[in-house]
Amino acid sequence: MPERKGYIRPSPIEADIDTQFEALKKAGAEKIFEEKPLSKEADRPELRHALDSLCSGDTLIVASLDRLARTVTELFYILEEIRRKGAMLESLKEHIEIGDDFMHHLGIIIDFERSSLIEWQRETIEAKKSRQEKGTFSRRQR
Repeated sequence: MPERKGYIRPSPIEADIDTQFEALKKAGAEKIFEEKPLSKEADRPELRHALDSLCSGDTLIVASLDRLARTVTELFYILEEIRRKGAMLESLKEHIEIGDDFMHHLGIIIDFERSSLIEWQRETIEAKKSRQEKGTFSRRQR
């Protein structure tokens, strides 16, 4: 039977997780995985446990997307893992439920973000080279 599971990660600014806990309970989380306040960003064992526990039809609930991931790319990889398990993600702050269909669209957005960043980087490098060849300096005159 599908389960609703919650994930809590304390904010570095506000280590108190009571608000997140109450919101997840109110949203129907039957089991809540809670990171310790001093966990390193890269070392999130409770997130790993939460993801490993997901089965088809389950929903992982978070208070907000920023408690789950730090970047869009990191979010994409987490969502992809949730999708592969046949589960969903629900974010209470953003009022969204993310399922298989949304993941496809998110992948397109991430590809767009990457290609835009690469294009911007190339243009910036070319503009800098052009200014250097013309003898124009990029530093401000004081």
